[in-house]
Formats: sequence, structure tokens, C-alpha cells
Amino acid sequence: MLGGTGMLAGCANHLVARGWRVVLPSRTQPLMADDGPGRAARASLSRGHRPTWVKADWADPAALASEVEYELDGHPVNLLVAWVHTSYRVSVLTAVRHLLAEGAPVVEVHTCAPVPDPVLPHPTQQVLLAHFAHDAMERTRRAVSEAVERALEGRAPSLHHEDAR
Repeated sequence: MLGGTGMLAGCANHLVARGWRVVLPSRTQPLMADDGPGRAARASLSRGHRPTWVKADWADPAALASEVEYELDGHPVNLLVAWVHTSYRVSVLTAVRHLLAEGAPVVEVHTCAPVPDPVLPHPTQQVLLAHFAHDAMERTRRAVSEAVERALEGRAPSLHHEDAR
């Protein structure tokens, strides 16, 4: 999951509860992730109970991909959920492409229209979020979780617009 803190915390928690191993590259450490001081502390934690956080500098996508690859210990990514700022989107997604299992689904989250075409040659569900007056966390969690379910069910790539209406 790229950008899995804040508004995507609910989705990250949902995946962990279902038994997924979740790695969260993000600029800030999410409260629900492990809080070890470094790789040794993270490696000693029991995998699968909390997301593992790695510091992400979107301006250095190669380092981000390297950190994620280290945490995965050679295991392929079977699902990618990405909410990356538009200016870094292409470089970050391109940098992590080699980590994805063949045919692994991708969920991209956007907040601005028009929604760009997918970057990766993987089946991609896209979510366009509106600005909500209330319930933003819940609406975001629901919209992204629904996109994850569509992706895992192997549904055809689509764009879902989540708004207050």
C-alpha cells in the first residue's frame, strides 16, 4: 500500500484483519503500524498483526522501492493500493512495478479529475474521491475497500466516483 496512512488507514487495517501482510510506505508513521526504531525491530515483530511502516520519500522512488523490497524479503506484491500525489505518481508506480506479482491487481486513489490512465500494465481499479463535508474517513475507507474487493474478485478495470450524493 502506497500512502497508507491517514485516509487509507481503515483500508490498511481491514486488509491486516483479513490476514494480509501490509507494508505502508509513507512520509509519516501511521499510529497503527509497528513503531520499531529500525529494520531489526521491525523484523522481530510477528508478521501479519500490524502493518509494517517504511519511510517514503516520494522524490526518491528507487529508495522507496528498495525499502519495500527489503521488508518483503523476496515475496511478490499480490495487491497494490496506491494514493500518491500526482507529481510523483508515475515515478513511484514505475519504481515499484518490479515488485508486483504477475497479474497482481492495482487500486489507484485519486482526488482530482480528470483521472489519468493507469501507469502499470496490471488490472487497475480506480477511485475518484470527492471532498466530503462529513464522514470523509468512513467514505474513503468504504470506497477504497470496495475497489479492493472488485480487484481481488478479478473484475474488469473500472473507475468509481465516490461523492456525497
